[in-house]
Amino acid sequence: MTESQLEKRLWFSLSCSDIVWRKPKKHTYAMVVVEQGKRHRITLPPDADDDYLVRTLLHELLHVTIPGELSAFGVFEEPILERVLEPLMVDYLLRHPKKHEKWLAAIRKAREASSGRPGT
Repeated sequence: MTESQLEKRLWFSLSCSDIVWRKPKKHTYAMVVVEQGKRHRITLPPDADDDYLVRTLLHELLHVTIPGELSAFGVFEEPILERVLEPLMVDYLLRHPKKHEKWLAAIRKAREASSGRPGT
């Protein structure tokens, strides 16, 4: 799979997800909840900067985009995401400014959509 193919799969996963903005709980900065047959719910911190949010969002989306590939590594899943896949995808987006801006715009749109909702 190429970076471009993975980015397209991540974008599709985002279209199947809702973003919730909440302050992190103890030991959890961000998270994704996947329920069979339902939209994914991704919880992100409300006060992080946009580029950090892109990286965090990509991390959570990778969990749902390539779960089979990642689960094969067991306890190494998180280090693989943090040290390999996240940096790879961030680098890819930075080399493609229009794609990077598209992800930033998606985060801004999700923030605007959640403004005024309870629990945000």
